[in-house]
Amino acid sequence: MRFRIFEELEMVKEVQRISSPEFDLGGVVPWGRRFDEYQAFFALDNMAGIGPVLDAGGGPSSFAAETASAGVRVIAADPIYRFPGEAIAARFEETAVAMREGMTRAAYRFNWQYYGSEAAIHRLRREALALFLADFEAGKAAGRYVPAALPNLPFADGTFGLALSSHLLFLYGDTLDFDFHVAAMRELLRVADEVRVFPLFNLDGRPSSHLPGVVEALRGDGVRCALREVPFEFQKGARRMLVAWRE
Repeated sequence: MRFRIFEELEMVKEVQRISSPEFDLGGVVPWGRRFDEYQAFFALDNMAGIGPVLDAGGGPSSFAAETASAGVRVIAADPIYRFPGEAIAARFEETAVAMREGMTRAAYRFNWQYYGSEAAIHRLRREALALFLADFEAGKAAGRYVPAALPNLPFADGTFGLALSSHLLFLYGDTLDFDFHVAAMRELLRVADEVRVFPLFNLDGRPSSHLPGVVEALRGDGVRCALREVPFEFQKGARRMLVAWRE
């Protein structure tokens, strides 16, 4: 049974395999972020009055758990929520060493001002994982964690005031193709009034080649798009998020 769970988890993540030469992970790491990081990624100075919020592809981030304790309604959607917490945690352990080694090899591509060191990032990822796991079972029962994947989400039109995509769209542009990105953005705009995506660079530290075409396609749908500065930079030069909304 344990082997089958990991085999299925690998199948779920196969489409998002990491291809950067510095990172040899065999798949996407469940590498969750903390609430403060989301605030910086998406310039979320004030969460009051925003909700409800969708964290699309949230993985083991603690954003939903931390905002719930503050009284803000966040729903995280990710295919890994089909699996028990122990399987998600075990996947983290399987790949954490390779992820740390990759960050060390690619250190020249990062601005370390925010985090300070690779070891500090690792501590944050463990904190996020622990907070997520502590909330996971109760959160599933409360509808806070929904097993779902872009570009097909099980939510009604306009369910959310804001949808966030952290470290999924554009980052995996070498394996998630252009059509996927357009479909995913259209789906996020179907379920949310506003969409914010960060970062807009791929895993090799280059601006995503998909971004101009995605923006053009969305504008053809009558969607307003803007690139906005955020108070965060880890990949050098990746200081903007994509904001998309309908009038």
